[in-house]
Amino acid sequence: MRKWMALAGLLLWPLAAYGQAPKLPGWKLVWSDEFNYTGHPDPAKWGYEEGYVRHHELQYYTVNRLENARVERGHLLIELRGETPRSFLPTSRNDRWHRYTSASVNTRDTASWTYGRFEIMAQMPQGKGTWPAIWFLSPLRTPDIPGPPLPRKADGGEVQGPDRGPNHGESSQGEIDLMEAWGSRPDEVAVHIHGTKGPTPSTTVRVKNLYSKFHLYALEWYPDHMDFFLDGRKIMTYTRDPATGWSFDHPMYLILNIACGGPDEPAPDDARLPQFMTVKYVRVYQRVKQSKQEHVLAVTPGPESHPLR
Repeated sequence: MRKWMALAGLLLWPLAAYGQAPKLPGWKLVWSDEFNYTGHPDPAKWGYEEGYVRHHELQYYTVNRLENARVERGHLLIELRGETPRSFLPTSRNDRWHRYTSASVNTRDTASWTYGRFEIMAQMPQGKGTWPAIWFLSPLRTPDIPGPPLPRKADGGEVQGPDRGPNHGESSQGEIDLMEAWGSRPDEVAVHIHGTKGPTPSTTVRVKNLYSKFHLYALEWYPDHMDFFLDGRKIMTYTRDPATGWSFDHPMYLILNIACGGPDEPAPDDARLPQFMTVKYVRVYQRVKQSKQEHVLAVTPGPESHPLR
């Protein structure tokens, strides 16, 4: 009997170690990555941005570089790191101002969704200069730009390339920032909606153990509203309003990244690098029809959720 119990424990251990997406009444799991492998992020699920991409940020986003994006011990690690002239990429060997690399992984070319429940269990980097984000864009807003990444100008500024989408990128295609955090604003995360008329809908929340614990960031996106959750607690609702417009009736894709510096953040403290965004899982659910007996579960806190301060 004990041998059978021991064998059963061995068979169940991988599930306990890596976890499985739970069934949520009213929702069907349509996409996930539990990161139960080792090496590069799964190319069937994830792609990359490359180069100096936006906002005059200091980091160079790399592609297929394990130093900046890798899966190990059941987690996706996105690493913001300082570089040296010997370690920095050849495309930027003459850049005397920007000695940082990071990764921006996304599903632009692999998966996009219209409506659903999105769950990301993650732990954030710490320290000034870090700008991690979990966010969504429309593929129509970020068309492919041919050619290699553009280098910096002699003064360190960005070379002006083609517009990344209509209206200089800010367009009716919209943007959903499920989570943004700035290292110079400790213990805070923010939600932002872009692509609407008037003020940008947003909220800022203080979070306990933001840098030492995993927290569950979740979005429920419906045709007429969005609900945002942190560790199972609703922190913001954005409701469709004819007066301000609605940019969210088309597919959007997911981005996970750590930026460095930028318009709202100073340069990092090199002594505190590297810094990591550590992701335990990403899960995407979509609504299914229910019988009258079924109860719709609106929010399910993760097993490692933590209360807000």
